Amino acid sequence: MTTRRTRAVWPRVVAEVSNLLTSLVCLAFSLPAAEPAKQPWYSPLKGIEAGPGKLDFGLNVRARYEYLNNFNILHYGTGTDDDLLLLRTRLSADCRFTKQAHTFVEFQDARYWLSDLALSDFGRSSSYYDAFDLRQAYLEWQHLGQSPFGVKLGRQILLYGDRRVFAPAEWGNVGNYWWDSAKLYYDTDTVQVDAFYAQRVVSEPKDWNFDHWPYHVGAVYARVKQLPVTLEAFYVVKHDWSGSAKGESGPGNETRHTFGLFSERPAGKGWDYGLFAAGQLGQYGRDDIQTFGVIARGGYTFKASWKPRLGVEFNYASGDRDPNDGVAGTFDGIFGAMDIPYGWMNVVSWKNLEDYVFNFSVQPAKSLKLGVDYHCFRLSQARDAWYWVNGKPERRDPTGQAGRDLGHEVDVILRWQVNKELELLFGCARFFAGDYVRNTPGNSQDANWAFAQMTYNF
Repeated sequence: MTTRRTRAVWPRVVAEVSNLLTSLVCLAFSLPAAEPAKQPWYSPLKGIEAGPGKLDFGLNVRARYEYLNNFNILHYGTGTDDDLLLLRTRLSADCRFTKQAHTFVEFQDARYWLSDLALSDFGRSSSYYDAFDLRQAYLEWQHLGQSPFGVKLGRQILLYGDRRVFAPAEWGNVGNYWWDSAKLYYDTDTVQVDAFYAQRVVSEPKDWNFDHWPYHVGAVYARVKQLPVTLEAFYVVKHDWSGSAKGESGPGNETRHTFGLFSERPAGKGWDYGLFAAGQLGQYGRDDIQTFGVIARGGYTFKASWKPRLGVEFNYASGDRDPNDGVAGTFDGIFGAMDIPYGWMNVVSWKNLEDYVFNFSVQPAKSLKLGVDYHCFRLSQARDAWYWVNGKPERRDPTGQAGRDLGHEVDVILRWQVNKELELLFGCARFFAGDYVRNTPGNSQDANWAFAQMTYNF
């Protein structure tokens, strides 16, 4: 447990982080580029002859220190400061039998120290802690018999739709989404279609992860190839048979159908854009589901040595207009990443949200990138809740009199790719509480955050 400090610590933290960022920029320009090693130290762990195939071993180690003021991963308005040290280690083995067939196994160990939060504060599943466990174990065979069909069977990570439909939420120490899944896909020169059935694994801190959350998921995802832009369409169905869906008209099961489109032109050269639109229908308890979400972004990268980019973004998720009409109007963020896309501090999720974003970035060196993001958060419906990063209500005013002005966030992030294996990431941010926070019960002060992270990977 750390000693609780006052908010006066924050200016000193900001100053120290600023000095560190300045020193790193200077160092990046002053140090000569290191010549790449002909053979890295881990080369004996790659391409090992193993019976009919070749075996590659991998290692990913990530350590992060965070300073949090007036919030933590569970709630806003704690009124205290907290320190957090996270360590995540992943060990993997990839055995490739042919160019089309391989097996992959990955183990993960995630731990934390210093924080005021005890493991018991998290409930059944912790965002910070999961002792050595199996994260992935699958068999994949592409183009079976030189056909366009392939399969992927076993525990795996799903990543689709700009991280908005399915994503492992990698920023988290443990990761929110692990899946036991069976996937069949059709892959040609012009189109790829993935169809899969999956159950989400429960990440239990001290027990081996055998159990699943009480719902089934099925999905079809199609991507058109050979276009100058990305074009994808998807359908996802979630069925929760636990009877725990507490609708306005009464409890029951949940069956949620999500369908939508995603298109983008990636940033880097001239104009870029991204467009994501999804609708949801079905039943939530005894309520009818009628929701939608939209994401639109655009930007321009200038032809200059530092590659400056200016961008704007709008993230929208519908809210529940009337808490007594028997219609569930709150958009559910599907199974996408609940972190970073809506601010690095993770004070909101993609539910009942309007997020207006302005961003600016420069790349003063090939290995160095500095970005600044500004977020203006508003509730899409005043009578619905403010939803925390875990998707649970943080505060709610059913009268709507507290308004919709949730607050503003400013993020400053520096990324330094030291070499192929080592990445350093530094950042600081501040959340300025809006009228909604001040007009609802609880702490209404601003919140601050700073972090430093190292990732080593091969």
